[in-house]
Amino acid sequence: MEDKNNVDVNEVLISKEAASKLNIDSAYLVRLAKELKRQGKIKDSDMRLAGTRTYIFNAAAINVLKSALKRK
Repeated sequence: MEDKNNVDVNEVLISKEAASKLNIDSAYLVRLAKELKRQGKIKDSDMRLAGTRTYIFNAAAINVLKSALKRK
């Protein structure tokens, strides 16, 4: 029986990996993600602090960030 709450670790990215995938600076990624989280577009379950200045992002957060970057 598969638990729907299980997340494939290959689909989770740290700040540096997410920034590289989106072709933006890591610091900008974190600022943008925090703003989108404040706006309610990224949920607490989509991103979290993983260490000093390092965040973990799931696929949903990456998709929201991609969309936000396309609009800018």
